[in-house]
Amino acid sequence: MKNIIFTTLAFVLMVSTHARIIPNIPNSTTPTSIALLPIKAKKHHVNVNIKNGVAVTSLETEYYNPNNRLLEGTYLFALPKGASVANFSLWIDGKEMPAELLDAKKAEDLYVSIVRKMIDPALLEFVGRETFKMRIFPFPANGTRKIKLTYQQVLTVDNNLTRYEYPLTAVGSGHDDTIGDFSCTVKIASQHSLKSVFSPTHDVKIEQQGKNASVTFSKNHVNTDRDFVLYTSDSNKRVDLSFIPFAKNNEKGHFLAMLSPKTELDASEINPKDIVYVLDTSGSMVGDKMDQAKKALQYCLHQLNEKDNFNIVSFSTEANLYKDKLVNASKQNVKKALGYIEEEIFARGGTNLEEALHYALDIAPKNSTRPYMIILLTDGKPTIGVTNPEQIIKKVQKASLKNLRLFSFGIGDQLNAKLLDRLAEENKGTREYVSAKEDIEIKISSFVDKVSSPVLSNVKVKFPSSEEIRITEVYPREIPDLFKGSPLTLLGRFSGKGDQVIKVTGMVNGKEQEFVYEVSFPEQNIENEHVPRLWAVRKVGFLLDQIRLHGENDELKKEVVRLAKKFGIVTPYTSYLVVEDDPQPVANNRPVPPSVWDEVRRQGAGSANNEDDDFSSAEEAMDTESGESAVTASKEIQKMKKADSIYENKKTNTQIQNKIRKVGFKTFYLSSGTWYDSEAMSKKSQKLTVEKITYLSDAYFALLKKHPKMAKYLAIAKNLSLEWEGTIYEIRVK
Repeated sequence: MKNIIFTTLAFVLMVSTHARIIPNIPNSTTPTSIALLPIKAKKHHVNVNIKNGVAVTSLETEYYNPNNRLLEGTYLFALPKGASVANFSLWIDGKEMPAELLDAKKAEDLYVSIVRKMIDPALLEFVGRETFKMRIFPFPANGTRKIKLTYQQVLTVDNNLTRYEYPLTAVGSGHDDTIGDFSCTVKIASQHSLKSVFSPTHDVKIEQQGKNASVTFSKNHVNTDRDFVLYTSDSNKRVDLSFIPFAKNNEKGHFLAMLSPKTELDASEINPKDIVYVLDTSGSMVGDKMDQAKKALQYCLHQLNEKDNFNIVSFSTEANLYKDKLVNASKQNVKKALGYIEEEIFARGGTNLEEALHYALDIAPKNSTRPYMIILLTDGKPTIGVTNPEQIIKKVQKASLKNLRLFSFGIGDQLNAKLLDRLAEENKGTREYVSAKEDIEIKISSFVDKVSSPVLSNVKVKFPSSEEIRITEVYPREIPDLFKGSPLTLLGRFSGKGDQVIKVTGMVNGKEQEFVYEVSFPEQNIENEHVPRLWAVRKVGFLLDQIRLHGENDELKKEVVRLAKKFGIVTPYTSYLVVEDDPQPVANNRPVPPSVWDEVRRQGAGSANNEDDDFSSAEEAMDTESGESAVTASKEIQKMKKADSIYENKKTNTQIQNKIRKVGFKTFYLSSGTWYDSEAMSKKSQKLTVEKITYLSDAYFALLKKHPKMAKYLAIAKNLSLEWEGTIYEIRVK
């Protein structure tokens, strides 16, 4: 990954988390330290073209020297592990310059020698990687230099997945660094129709059509704490499965399985559906909200397929059915319904939600195999008729519609968020919330585009269950239907190893179909290091929803806290990691200092009343049924439950962020100048071997040579407590 080492006269500057100059004064054996401001990556733009498994990456970076002195430097860029580079070229300020590609062994020798001289471990992260090296001179004082690099590589394919990795950590100057202006655009062209394109590491925008796709990610002040990873798969199957496992040290493994339906379907391949639109027309909807809701409903009707059936229920003081039964979505019927929406639907009166749901459920066909969808749009609490949430929920349960999917849309925050959430979660649907400032029509239209074309209904996944392999803790617990262009990601755990099959069944045009996929559960594979954290976020989201919707449970709460500590996840119960028990992980009867958690607790308490925090009051967010905090909690938990990329609470207190580092599959906490591995803390009941090692000693580099995959963790800091394969390594400066 990318670092720049600069020299001025006899001075040396390494751009790292702790930039410094160590002078080499002639005839003097005493080094003198002179502080310099670190070189920063002001702009970084990446363009990638992937065609038939070959990727051409072009990156352009503008570096800024904030120091009042001219610098000379060496530009280093470490490639992703396993990257096979064919052609490359490198420019400075538009002029092509000679550059050298060091093999992994030469690069390792270079990095270790720099670490020894600079007394900073940051470059150890790049040990074992091929590296570009180029001299840069001059680097003007308070000036900028633009560096452009282009390289080509053949991508690897595993389990029907093509993986592309961009070394984003190379751009910054350390684990806590950010880039001011960052953008990444990936253009993909495949020989076959693309099934899935996704990034488990970053929240990307994907535009996909047939054999081509465009992926974009742009952000100001993007964190460089993890590399950018992108997966693609192509297949002609109706539904394809991609499988990404993670396993280490004979512990229970984690896996990600993605079900991807075809993106190009003709009308005969789309399951017909029955759908009822339930629209709140109470007085609180009057004005712009009603106008947008009517336009959104009209859009919904335009998206119906010819074999679909539909109806409309509007409700205020009383509920009204458009027709007394479902009607076919013929062009003539849709045209009449559009006129009805325009001329007959107005906002007035109270909110009789129970009666509206009664009408919607009562017209459902008996013993039908078609998905029966209810889309509910409301901006308020029930005020007329049955208003008790439990009675309304029981009403829906009593209907016993096995093929019911209920989707709830809440407008604003003066509504019962818990009621809407339970209606959706208990009936194989989802919930969405639109703020008063958002465009209702755009939000609903976006959702309708996703669910308008069911590909596989009543989906069931049968994982292997034998003496060799056992699958547990799969999320989501309830598997939704598959829709055209919308992949479904499952995350779970496994024990055992070996080749197995996963079977997926579902309804296609009224008939059950089965799909069989061969997968391999490895004994050891730590390359897919993002998978355990994704699984943990999914599970925490599920547990939080259970607590919020069904009441606090001490056992569930303890599990949330345990996972939050281990993986560094912000939750209401660890609000900015405010924890309730002192960590006393024991290694050979020796506790890790309790201040590891105490310091975080104090910082979290200091931010507890920050009105910008998503979970400013844990009790309020989890217990309240309505209001801004209730809606915020629902939306944040929903993000966690559906997380397909690393979940980030964007409003986390900066002081807390500086106390936590997430590197690979590990999480570290800072206490009294030492970074502590959370895995050691989570194994406090075990008696682990402790080995003390002096930083930069022969034993330190011997450890690196013995465990090269430990390099990225040793690069965190000089003072470090790290658990690796059953041993805690306590690394300290002498």
